[in-house]
Amino acid sequence: MKQKFRRCWCRFAALVVILSGMIAPTSNATAQPLSWAPPPCGDANYGCVDLYIDPIGHQHLSMSPSNDYRLHLPSDRAQVGGITINGGHNVILIGGEIDLIPSCVVIAGSCHGIIIGKSTPGSVFIEGVWIRNPQDPFYFSTGNGIIIDDTLSAPNDITLQNIRIEGISGCSSLSIDNSKVYQPFAAPGVVQRIDRLTGTTNCIGLMLDPDLAYSRDNTSSLNIILKNTNINVLPNKYGNTNRYAYWFTYGAQSCYSGPISLSNVYAQEPDGTLALGSVWPDTNQPPACVSVWNFATKQSTFPNSPQISGYITAGLPPGGDFVPVGVAGMSYVSPGYQ
Repeated sequence: MKQKFRRCWCRFAALVVILSGMIAPTSNATAQPLSWAPPPCGDANYGCVDLYIDPIGHQHLSMSPSNDYRLHLPSDRAQVGGITINGGHNVILIGGEIDLIPSCVVIAGSCHGIIIGKSTPGSVFIEGVWIRNPQDPFYFSTGNGIIIDDTLSAPNDITLQNIRIEGISGCSSLSIDNSKVYQPFAAPGVVQRIDRLTGTTNCIGLMLDPDLAYSRDNTSSLNIILKNTNINVLPNKYGNTNRYAYWFTYGAQSCYSGPISLSNVYAQEPDGTLALGSVWPDTNQPPACVSVWNFATKQSTFPNSPQISGYITAGLPPGGDFVPVGVAGMSYVSPGYQ
């Protein structure tokens, strides 16, 4: 009798496991192949150099244009202060943690997690990196998570995959306080590719417009591909409610940007909608290219901006953050590539 009961219970338990697996939502923490493999490090024309980064202080990496580089963040601790990538041909960074410096003056270069300021052509490939504010995200203003420096930019395709940028803080009354998860101040003639990025911010998320390059010489990126990305906008301690999870066109009145492709893109705003002050072009401005918020589908679309394909959905992705805590960082293992 005991054996029969044990067999029945085991079958019932197995059935519960099977059914629970059928109805449980798929977690985005599950390893899934990424869209783009890293570029080669070294070939007949370029050497390959492994560069190990010091753990303390913002590190300015000046690299030879004759070499490709594999950058290595510390494997046993966070790098505190961030890095500036300057020089090199193909530059590859996979895994590791960068902690933003607390109580930081935002205009200082040391306030940014990664600055891509290459004056040499090539590409930058970053995967599996966790950039975070180690303090309470409302305690001080951070710099940007990742930026492309306009004054030094050269044609460099940018690839970001499995990136988590956490606790970006700012948007006070100071104009220098507009901290972003990611911003190319200018990336003329390049392709920006993002697959699996999660950002949390009480200020601004992804500011992808052509910005200074367009005002200077009417240039922009050749293409921006944004996939499997979610920005979680947190309450702002200064009471600023006009904070954009995504910004796509140049300036406050222009409708211009290069081609932008959106796929599986989400924004979670405190009010649960993207109705106003969440995505630019906004639903009320600029007049020539306003976006459209649909309460029924919970999506923002861009019918007046033909260069923007796809839409943004309000809330979290069905499986949670595309890059949950614990995926990117020091123990990162790449899931491989499609």
